[in-house]
Amino acid sequence: MQVIVQTSYQGIDALQLTTRPLPRLNPLAVRVEIRYTPVMPYDVSTENGDLKQLRPVKLPIVVGYGFGGIVREVGRLRNQHLLNQSVIGIQPAGSHQEQLISSLPPLLFPVPQGVSLASATTLIGGADAAYFAFKKSHLKAGQTVLITGASGSVGSYLLQLARLFHVKTIAVGHSSRHEFLHGLGAEQVLDYDRSLSAQALSFSTVSQIIDLAGNPQLLNRLSAQLRAVKILSLALPQYHPQQPHQTFSFASGAILPGDYRWLLSQLAKGQLTAAIQEQLPYTAVKAAQHHLGDAHAAGRILLTYN
Repeated sequence: MQVIVQTSYQGIDALQLTTRPLPRLNPLAVRVEIRYTPVMPYDVSTENGDLKQLRPVKLPIVVGYGFGGIVREVGRLRNQHLLNQSVIGIQPAGSHQEQLISSLPPLLFPVPQGVSLASATTLIGGADAAYFAFKKSHLKAGQTVLITGASGSVGSYLLQLARLFHVKTIAVGHSSRHEFLHGLGAEQVLDYDRSLSAQALSFSTVSQIIDLAGNPQLLNRLSAQLRAVKILSLALPQYHPQQPHQTFSFASGAILPGDYRWLLSQLAKGQLTAAIQEQLPYTAVKAAQHHLGDAHAAGRILLTYN
């Protein structure tokens, strides 16, 4: 089988496509034929060496974290009903490969009927991070949150979750994504590529910023327009607010297996919708990762297999 491997900290263009044998199936594992893997900024940061302290790894490693695929073989101690089922899951040892052995039962989730496998795969590194941020924020119905990086894979779900729980949103994005952000539930859209003060928005109601962009200069511009707000970032470990009575915190973590099942159920009910920017074959992984930084985000980029 073919796998995508990081062998150095020389960035995206140093990724290698190589062939490895599939590990043997153990009684508690399943073999998954991969159809989709999400392209994540986390991988790019690892490839650039930006996360050496937060994520010490011994190279070479298989890149990738989440996957969507079809179970093709089931170990004798696993649920045999998984055979030939569509599933999504998390593979800490690396997911960007044609097949993998999943041996962590709590990190594998059957996809409900009526939900496409591509849509379900966008939950990994997208809706899960958004749900984590929303719970961490402790936002209440009727409050207003300002979201940076709102058109990305996490922001596109965070906007929908806020709408689901009756939290008002101001989305910060590029002017080319104005209509896209409104379609996801943003009540107001702030174009970061235009003067903030020239845009007729009500900043006085904002009680919190959730930062997904990780741009301190943008946060400086926003905080200058705001009074006492909480700033919660999933992208920036350290930041010093520019105004008095503004607080900052960084959060990183995971949601529970039951939360993934709930998110899948919301997809099935139509309460959440997957925003997929593009799908590229896994052999074009370098182009796909470059698109994360070169193009204005509109949801998730997926790699396709088999």
